[in-house]
Amino acid sequence: MQTNVSVAEIAPGIHRISTHHEPWRSSINQYLLAGDTPVLVSTGLRSHFDDTWNGIAQVLDPQLLRAIVVLHFESDECGALNEFLARAPDAVPMASARATMASLADFSIRPVRAVGDGEVIDGGDHGLRVVEAPYVHAWDGIFLFEDRAQIAFTADLFSQSGRGEPVTQDDRAAISVQLYRTFYGTPPEVPLQRALDHIEAATPALLAPGHGSVLAGNLTPYYRAYRQAGSTLAALRPLTEPAYGS
Repeated sequence: MQTNVSVAEIAPGIHRISTHHEPWRSSINQYLLAGDTPVLVSTGLRSHFDDTWNGIAQVLDPQLLRAIVVLHFESDECGALNEFLARAPDAVPMASARATMASLADFSIRPVRAVGDGEVIDGGDHGLRVVEAPYVHAWDGIFLFEDRAQIAFTADLFSQSGRGEPVTQDDRAAISVQLYRTFYGTPPEVPLQRALDHIEAATPALLAPGHGSVLAGNLTPYYRAYRQAGSTLAALRPLTEPAYGS
């Protein structure tokens, strides 16, 4: 049976589970960390649940999931959360304290565990280090770092449109920045620069965004392009906001 799902191992024991959403003309990526305590990063849309579940089943029994990490409260990040929780009895939903208190605790059919800056989520063979990244895309966002495989899971930062191959070394920095600004606007400069500082300091070998291909090779152009975009637009903002009605 043909399904709308692509499964690829991007590092030992770490898989990109990706479906294509034509209205957005973009892939929606989830990341599965296989092992004794499997972890899923993001759930994808509720309407894509069956495809995502079947994609995970190509690697392991999805009922064995032990944690589901929501990077921010948005349909592509947690739309299928409750469908997963209904079928994976031991899976614990996790998110930032902001996302948990404001949205996810009420949305989820199971108690949510709030994770904080610097905390490491135990994935058995893989540990996921949490970095708070509010306002880089969503006000309640986090990034994750898998230090052994040197992968940064960056949510909507570094996304690209199209179906996208699982991993690319092509330079798509300019296109990625333009897509980000078109769909999400421009984040405040300070949170963006802080997030980029954390990512660069971790020296990842792979950037794993929520949409598009996983990025490999020379990642410097991506950091430079996003820093320049943030700084340029910050310089164009007025020092004070105009009075209402002026």
